[in-house]
Amino acid sequence: MLRTARLGIYIIIGCHKPVRRSSLSEGGTALFYLEGGFWLKGKREGLDPTGVHTVILIWRMRMHIVGGFYREQCCMPKWDAVFGSGGRAAAAISSLSPGSIFHTYAEDFDSTGVSSLKKMGIEMRITPRPTAIVFSYFHPLSSPYIQPPPDEIQQQPPIKVTGDNVLRFGFLEGDAIVDARRAVYDPQDWKNPTPFSANDSVARELAMVLNELELRSSTGLEDLNSAALYLIENQNVEVVVVKRGIRGALVFERGKQPVSVPAYRSSRVFKIGTGDVFSAIFAHHWAEKGLPASEAADLASRSVAIYCSTGSLPLAYDELSYQVPIKFMAPGQVLLEGTVNSLGRRYTMEEARFILRELGVEAICPILDGTLNTEATAVLILSDGLDEETIRQIQAQYVGIPIVVLLESGEHAADTLVEGEITNTDDFVSALYFAAWAASEHASL
Repeated sequence: MLRTARLGIYIIIGCHKPVRRSSLSEGGTALFYLEGGFWLKGKREGLDPTGVHTVILIWRMRMHIVGGFYREQCCMPKWDAVFGSGGRAAAAISSLSPGSIFHTYAEDFDSTGVSSLKKMGIEMRITPRPTAIVFSYFHPLSSPYIQPPPDEIQQQPPIKVTGDNVLRFGFLEGDAIVDARRAVYDPQDWKNPTPFSANDSVARELAMVLNELELRSSTGLEDLNSAALYLIENQNVEVVVVKRGIRGALVFERGKQPVSVPAYRSSRVFKIGTGDVFSAIFAHHWAEKGLPASEAADLASRSVAIYCSTGSLPLAYDELSYQVPIKFMAPGQVLLEGTVNSLGRRYTMEEARFILRELGVEAICPILDGTLNTEATAVLILSDGLDEETIRQIQAQYVGIPIVVLLESGEHAADTLVEGEITNTDDFVSALYFAAWAASEHASL
C-alpha cells in the first residue's frame, strides 16, 4: 500500500517494496531512500539485494520549458547571444530548478548556445529546423529586424510536451501542444494571441502572463479588469498576470480581488528578455513550488530588476530581498532637453519622446514641440552636442526636480552615477527608465 504526500516540489511515497522507474510520471528526478541505504536514480547503495526493506521515494517534479531558441543581436549596447524566450527562461531557473527540461527547435544540436545551457544543468530536447532565426535590435526597445522574415519562416511539426509543470511560450517556426497539471502560457504575440487550448493543449490549472497590449488584443476589451475576467470565464484560466512596465503588474485570480505588484528599481535597464525572465520565475514559484500567484509575481518582478542590472543569467537570487520598489502613483511628465542640429541627434530626441510616451508618461520637448513647460516632474538631458556649461545652465533651471543626464561619451560618461537629484548614465534605455521612474515618483509628492 502506497502512502503519498507532497512537500513543496517533492512527492514522498512510502511502501514496502522497490518502486520501478517506469511507474513514475515522465520528467522527474528520483531519489530512493530505503531502510539501511538508498538508491539514487536507480543505483542501490548499502543494501542486501535479497532483503525486504521499507522504501521512501522522493520524486522531484522537474520544470518543462517549451519556447523559442533564437540568436539575439543588439547594436547599442553591444549584445550577441543565443537565447530566445525559451532559452532565457530555462537559464533563468536553472539554479532554482536543477535538471529542468527545455523543448525547442534548433538547426544545430551542438552549437555554443546549446552547450551553454547544458552546462547550466538543463536537459535539451531539440526538434530540428532548417535555419537559424535571428532578432537584431538597434537598441533594446527598438522593433527588431527578424531574419528570415516571419512570413518566410518554414513551419515545423508541433512539439508535444507532457509534464507536471510546463511553461509554454509562443513560437515563430512551430507550436507546442501541452498536457500539464499546471501550465503557464506566455503567447508572445500582441497582434493575434492564440488561446492556450486552440491547439488541444490542456492543463488542470492554467495561468497566462501577458502585457496590456496582448491582453486587449486577445479579448477585444480595453478595460484590463474586464479583459482579465473574460479570459478567466471563457478560456478556463485560473490566473491572469498583466505586465504593465513601470507600473509593475496586476494579478487576477479566479474568485479573488486583483493584486497590484510593483516594478523594482535597477542600477541599469537591459530590456531584452525581461518578459521571459518574469514568466520563468513566475512559473517556477507558482506552478512548481505552489506559491500564491501574487507572491510568485512579486518574486518575478524582483528578479527582473536583478536581470536588468546585469543582463546575466542565472540570477543572483540572494539579492531579491534588497530590491527597492518604484512608487508609481501618477504618470508624471518628463521634459526633454538637448539639441537636434544633426540627423543622429534629431533621431535620438524623437525616439526618446516616443518611447517615454509608450512607457506611459507624458513627454514634452520644447525644441520639437515649440512649447514651453513649467509642470515637468523630471528632466531628461540628452547631452550629445551640448557643452558642459550648457548642461549646468539647464540643471540650474530645474532645482528641486529630478534630472537625468545621458552622457554616452566623454570623460564624464559613467554607467550610472547619482549625485543628489542628478543621475548620469551612459545608456540610452536606462536614461529613459530613470526619467520615467523619477517623473512618476516626483508627481506623487
